[in-house]
Amino acid sequence: MGREVKRVALDFDWPPGKVWKGYINPHYKHRRECPFCEGLGLNAETRKIHDDWYDFKLTGRRWVNNITQDEVDALVENGRLKDFTHHFVKGDGWGKNDPPTHPTAEQVNEWSQRGLGHDGINRMICVEARAKRLGVYGECEHCHGDGEVWLSKEAKAAYDAWKDYDPPAGPGWQLWENTSEGSPKSPVFETPEELAQWCETGATSFGTDTYATKEQWLKMFTNGTTDAGTMLVATNGKVGVACDVLPDLV
Repeated sequence: MGREVKRVALDFDWPPGKVWKGYINPHYKHRRECPFCEGLGLNAETRKIHDDWYDFKLTGRRWVNNITQDEVDALVENGRLKDFTHHFVKGDGWGKNDPPTHPTAEQVNEWSQRGLGHDGINRMICVEARAKRLGVYGECEHCHGDGEVWLSKEAKAAYDAWKDYDPPAGPGWQLWENTSEGSPKSPVFETPEELAQWCETGATSFGTDTYATKEQWLKMFTNGTTDAGTMLVATNGKVGVACDVLPDLV
């Protein structure tokens, strides 16, 4: 989702584009990235394997395009490599191949050199598999695998105890973005019609200059069904706008 409508107090005044304070844990500022593992939470031996994945220091140990079969197996077990194990059907999404298919290391290494290849998740899965095979896998002894350290035990306890909270609820209508923790995008309006009017020229879809009409926005705000067949349901004082179904309108 990219946009949502919140029902807030009419006098709610929070800067547009600024994440609402109730969604940011104020105690987070008291933590620091672990200086021993650089935030990875891994011991020195495993961290070296992690660094060698891309080998930016050009030491000749790069292995992103040279993974082994047990590492391929670990990727498949974790639901990765769908290009090999699944097929995509328009309207249905990804489905498992029947009969099942399982790639070889040679196939995956060739594939990883042709396009985008592995992402950060694949990297961590392969690092763990290789480190375990070599008998060196483990967590950082300083942060105990958290990847972070706290200025005090009290600060960590306060962080864990903190609960987020929504802006003050009320009869107002306001457009929010929720790709970050959440921040307002529009002024607060008394009616959905007024908000829809503002959105007609004040809100576009992500990455485009496409604008929806006032009527299209109003249908979304009032739980109507859009022309694309998207039913929008109000819950917990807000109305969701499903941009994955209606990308040109949100």
